[in-house]
Amino acid sequence: MACLAATFLYILLPNVHAAAPSDYTTSLRLGWQEYLKGNHTNSLAHYRAAQAAQPRSLEPKLGLILPLLATSQFPAAEALAREILRENKTHYLAHLRLATALRLQNKLRAADSLLARALELYPSDTGLLYERGLVKRAQKQFAAARYYLGQAELLDPDNDAIFAALADPKLFSDLAEVTAPASPGFARGVGFRLGETPARLDATFYGGWIDYQGTQVKDTAKLWGLATWLGLGKSHAVETAFDYIEVDRIGLARLKQLDVTAAYNNFSLTGWRLRAGAHTLANGDAASDGAWGAFAGAEWLGSAKWGAGADAFFTSYEDFGTGLEVLQLSPKFGRVLATGADWTLRADTRGYWVNTSEDVGFGRRNFFSAEERLTLFWDRWTFAAFGWTGRQAFAARGDGATLFNLPEKHTVGYGAEVKRALSNRAAVTFRFNREEFRELGGTTTAAAHTFIAMLGITF
Repeated sequence: MACLAATFLYILLPNVHAAAPSDYTTSLRLGWQEYLKGNHTNSLAHYRAAQAAQPRSLEPKLGLILPLLATSQFPAAEALAREILRENKTHYLAHLRLATALRLQNKLRAADSLLARALELYPSDTGLLYERGLVKRAQKQFAAARYYLGQAELLDPDNDAIFAALADPKLFSDLAEVTAPASPGFARGVGFRLGETPARLDATFYGGWIDYQGTQVKDTAKLWGLATWLGLGKSHAVETAFDYIEVDRIGLARLKQLDVTAAYNNFSLTGWRLRAGAHTLANGDAASDGAWGAFAGAEWLGSAKWGAGADAFFTSYEDFGTGLEVLQLSPKFGRVLATGADWTLRADTRGYWVNTSEDVGFGRRNFFSAEERLTLFWDRWTFAAFGWTGRQAFAARGDGATLFNLPEKHTVGYGAEVKRALSNRAAVTFRFNREEFRELGGTTTAAAHTFIAMLGITF
């Protein structure tokens, strides 16, 4: 009966207003009704009529702010919200709507200060947490934005607006991956790398080919694979990667190899990412078949401007020579170089020290190199250029997902990548890179050209 009565009231309200155009209650309800229907000009007129009927009433002023915001009359909305707060200093809706008006005028510092005070009064309010997340995102303080939006989603997990904000790839632009050149197995799904939701699954499917030049036996190769990221709550995430490659060799049988990687990520320490995992491979090469590796690392992600960390890798090739063991340390540092209204330019640097337990034929056991990556995040596009130089042998790349398990001394590499977010749940990436190396026993420099396409989906 209550629903039926509300329906009759909805139908009869325009007729009642026509008979008594200055009626306060009718004008107030019609203002809300027209706002919900998207008739913002009519909504403004009705709320103003209600305000004229009772100038000291709070409700028409609060209601009037909504169509003012909807029609981009932000200064008027700000002035009205401030008027309410002068008389009602702790009013929740006035704080929230004033913050929105300030954000939409790009008065971000004032909006953030206002929301900080409001959250002291209402610390678990979803609307205030969501609005502060939007303000932090506009300020390019992405770590803080993820925190406030994540808190809002924990309180209201079915809120579509919060979900859409968390699904924005730009929210994670400060977490650019440092992908080593010639690391085809390393692929990361779009968004949600910090497990901001109760459960989140990202999957990246990839495929590509490699063209070799100047090699002794390798001709071409095909590769494909799947990488996943499962976020569990705010503090845990599990990564897996399955990578398969087939190498056509001149005068020899085709070499087939399967790599499997698993890693656990923990974010319990505020601002930190702790990671540990393992890697194993199976192939038709007697010297490296059954090789396995373990890795661990820590990374500081608490700043929107910079990040730093280090990773350690250990790999064992029991059937290579007398039993080869490889230790690798890789420090890394990233920083935001510049930002604009809808773009961010970031640089990431990584170093490599690789130590082999025996000389594998290159006259040294220690190999040093450095890598640089420049990434431009612009709207839904990501453009990257990367390169490295130095010496590497039996290196682990791609955060442990790719092992270079053949006796080759790599000397330089470079490439480029372009990524496009197709929606809030999908992105496509294309990557090209060139890697130069010298094979054991070879007298000339060989090269590998890798072409990869990736599709990342958030489920």
